[in-house]
This record gives sequence, structure tokens and C-alpha cells, in this order.
Amino acid sequence: MKKSIRLIPLLLAAMLLLTIVSACSQKENRNSGQESTAIQKTEEAAEVSAAGENETEEAEGDPSGAEDEVLTAIKQGTYKFESPVTITTVKATDSSFKFKNSETLEDNVHTQWALEELGVKIDHLWQVPGDQFGTKIRLMLTAKEKLPDVLTTQDIGLMNELIQSGLYKDITADFEKYASDKMKAIYSSHPLMWSQVTVDGKRMGLPNFANAGNDNAIMWVRQDWLDELNMEAPKTFEELETFMQALLDSKPGGQKNIIPLGVSLGSGGGHPNPLAGWLGESTWVFGPSGTLPYQWLLDETSGKIVHGSTLPAVKEGLARMRDWYDKGYISKEAGLHDENKLAELIGQGRIGAVVGPYWMGGWPIPDLETNVPGATMNPYPIPSLNGKAAARDTTFLRGAMLVRDNFEHVDALFLYLNRLFTGVNAEAGSEFEHGWAEGYEYVVKEDGNVSKQEEDIPGGRVGIVKYFLFEPRDPFMSMYKVAGQAKMLREGNLTDEEKAALGNPKTLKAAELVVEGWEQGVYVPHEFNGASTPTMQSKGGILTKLEGEAFVGMIYGKQSLEQFETFVKEWLNIGGAQMTEEANEWYNSTK
Repeated sequence: MKKSIRLIPLLLAAMLLLTIVSACSQKENRNSGQESTAIQKTEEAAEVSAAGENETEEAEGDPSGAEDEVLTAIKQGTYKFESPVTITTVKATDSSFKFKNSETLEDNVHTQWALEELGVKIDHLWQVPGDQFGTKIRLMLTAKEKLPDVLTTQDIGLMNELIQSGLYKDITADFEKYASDKMKAIYSSHPLMWSQVTVDGKRMGLPNFANAGNDNAIMWVRQDWLDELNMEAPKTFEELETFMQALLDSKPGGQKNIIPLGVSLGSGGGHPNPLAGWLGESTWVFGPSGTLPYQWLLDETSGKIVHGSTLPAVKEGLARMRDWYDKGYISKEAGLHDENKLAELIGQGRIGAVVGPYWMGGWPIPDLETNVPGATMNPYPIPSLNGKAAARDTTFLRGAMLVRDNFEHVDALFLYLNRLFTGVNAEAGSEFEHGWAEGYEYVVKEDGNVSKQEEDIPGGRVGIVKYFLFEPRDPFMSMYKVAGQAKMLREGNLTDEEKAALGNPKTLKAAELVVEGWEQGVYVPHEFNGASTPTMQSKGGILTKLEGEAFVGMIYGKQSLEQFETFVKEWLNIGGAQMTEEANEWYNSTK
């Protein structure tokens, strides 16, 4: 089958647009005082016209011109309502919420900023621990209580219930009218940006994001063993097999209990996820064959989404993993190894190669370097087969902010959002260049230097983003930024102090590899990003267990590879066929 692989050129164009927007906004900030005066004058002119003054006065104070200037100021985030506008909300709290200076969620540095800078009053109707949030909202729905003007949730099921209630609105036109150029650039930078909130072509909320690529596949290899064996890092499956066999034959470093390839077949515990854990994943073994297990993929021939674990190409990947298991490349106890156990084995110096996230340079590799003198692992691209490499692209979609139907102050909401989004990749000299609030996230010292160190900030460092109605984020910016630092480290004429300030070199290099993987189409996105369907809720656990037991059994040799077709039939009959139908209903609704 043909997989839909989302390429990244669109992202690169968006990054360029963001750079242009940032450059323009510096000029806008310098003129903000003039703009505020102009807004006030045009508002006064509009009021004169609306009061029915003579035609000459109406022409001079054209209301449409005044509205255009106000709209421009809202998009720039520079407008302020003379009479404060209230936006009500509710909040799910957790142990990470911190306050200082006797502040509360209702009255803090951020709520004061919104009122003073924008004329926007944030009113929290209530706050509850996160595990109680959904219940409280559902009780409000049942009691037909007035819901908050806006709320943000990562609970996709709750989000869909609220959308289906008809009490929260389609923001398509509002976004087009009020969102800044920077927001529009971010929200158009990837085909899946709006997929979780799009219903029958309507955008029913503002998508919330995590950082993209956080767990994307990077191959980490024992560099000291490569050097001892006088080998290059494997670029292909064939070279990887040669390396793994050399580890068993030569036992570099005197390590007698080498596991050539670390995999976490025990990932997921009671909900088996043996091939797609965050450390030691194996989707890259299947990708070159044309499928990815545990993932919904687009069949471009039929236009429908299909479950990757049921495609015939899975059999080829399972056969390869079984061969590696039989040859001793994979631990005989791999089925008992979850991600944490695998991290422990890495730290003990037993793993030759492992596929894991870009941040492994921060953990567990430092454990390895501490425990085994001279040992280290370096990041490399995942290997290819017949010139092709493919693995899952970890999702960055995290629910949405919903806006109550008939909410009268959507302009105030977007004024607030537009201003906050200037803090995404904030430019030099801008309001949020160093953080969201001085004295909380950073301080400017007497010598003019900025410090974000806990000990330098009176009362300690407190991140205030938890106080926001919505956390502004470009999901791809973080990875691109770290990748850019890798280039600076490699090509820049930097002092040792400047190099250290850039961060862990291994992490920087691995981030660069993730970006290259996006650009080359290596990482394949999930095509189903909705809430669990009814069958997923009722049968998902059974199907996942069946899948895990079948795949591990075939890798171990306890089940014949010919039983794969039997597994697929059973999967479909138990509920997989109905689940696929429901997944496609959701997919079609997003078009």
C-alpha cells in the first residue's frame, strides 16, 4: 500500500514567514505608542459619526476606517479596551502550580498584566485538580449551568462532548478575522494542525500543542565499541547486522553480556505496546516494508485509513525481528524489558545500539558514561533498507481551547492570544524576550545581564504559563531551535563558555537528525487523532492485548509467522473491523 508521508517543506516556508513577521513586529513595537493614540482618535471619530453628526464630520470620522485601525491593533496585540472586558474560564490544576508574593490563580502577575496592558479581566469560575476536571464540566452540562467563555482541555473525549453539545462555537471566521499573521503562520505550518478540532469542515476550537518530535526515532550507538572495532556507524540494515554480529564475536571492552540491539518488547505493561515504546521502539524495522504497527495510516489508493498492524507488510518486519532474536541480536528477555529496564541496561553498558528519543544525551547516556569509563553513545539516523527509512512521527496534538457560542468578546480573546504569541520565538528587545515575567522567570542583574537561575530570583523561579488561558506554542520551533544550535556549535567560532551555553552536544546533534528526518519524509504521522471511538473504548484493550501477544509470540518463535493472517482475521472479527469503520468516519469528518 501507499503510505501518506507528510513532508516538511511547508514547515520550512512557515519558518521563513515567522522570521519576516518577527522582523516586522519590531517596527510595530516602536510605533505602539503612536498606534494607541491613533486608535483613541479613530474611536472618538467613530463615536461622533455614530451619534449622527453632520455629513462632513461623518466623512472625517469614517467608522469603517476606525474599525479597521482597531482590528489592526488587535491583530498586532497593541490594543487596550478602555472599559475592561471579562473572559470567564475554569482551570484544571496539578502539583506543578506554584505561586509567590501571596498571589493566587485569580489574582497574580499574569492576570494583572492582562488587565493593565489589554483591558482584559480573566475571571476563574472555579479550579479543581486535573482528575476531577472532566467530571465537573460534565455535571455543569447535565445541570444546564452556564459554561465558561473559554476552556482548554487535553481530554479529547471531553472536548468532543462539548463540541457535540452545540454550546461551543465554530471559530473559523473569528480566526481568519482576528488572528495575527504569526498565529496564522504557525497554524498553517503542518497539514494535521487542525485535525483534532475540525468537524465537517468547521474549526471547533483552537488546537493546543506539545513539542513535535519529542520521541521520534534516533539510533544511538556505542561509539567506543565502533572505534574499537574500527567500524563506521551502520547506515543500512545490512551494516547494522554486521555490527551486531561483530559485537557478539569480538565482545569489545571485555563485555561478555552484550545485547547488540536494545528493544522494549515489554513496553506498555498490561496494555502491551511492544514495538512502539518511547525507548527501544521497533517501528523503524517495519517502515521500509510499507507499514508501521500500532498506527493508523492513509491508504492513498482507497483514500481510507487503515491500521498498520494488520497490513501484510507487517509479516516481513516480524520475520526480520525473529531472525535477529534467533541470532542473539535481541535479548532473550526482551519481552520483560520495558523502557525503564532498557534504560537501566544502557546505563550498565550492555546495549550496543538502541533506537530512542533525541534527548537521550541527557538520560540515560550520562549513567553509562559514569558507570563505564570511556563508554559513550552517539546519535545517528535510523538505518535504511533498499534505500528507504521510515518510522512513526510522534503526535504533537493536545486538545484545544473551546470558545462558548454567543461569546461577545472574541475580539478580546484574540487580542490576548495575539499578544502572547509574540512571545513564541520572541525577538531581541521585545516584551517577552527573556521570559513571560521579570522577577518570576528571570531577573535583570545590576550589571545588565539576564539570569534565570533560581538563586538569583527573589523568592525563587516561578513559571507562570500555568496561569494562562492558553499556552502559545509553535510545536516545531523547539526542535528547529535546538537543531540550529547544533549548526552553531559545529560551524561557529565559539568560546568554550559559549559552547557550553548551547547545551549537550549529543542532544543538539540528535535534534538536527530529527529535523533532517522530517525534511526527508522519514517520519510518518498518525492519521487518526480523534477521541477514542465507541469500539476503541469497548474493545481497544482486548485488541491491543491480542496484537501484543501475537507479535511477541512470532518474534520469540512460539507462534508461526504464518499465523499472522489468523491474527488479522481474529482482530477484525473481535472489533477491529468496526473500529476501522469508526476511525474512517472521524477521518472523513475532518475534511
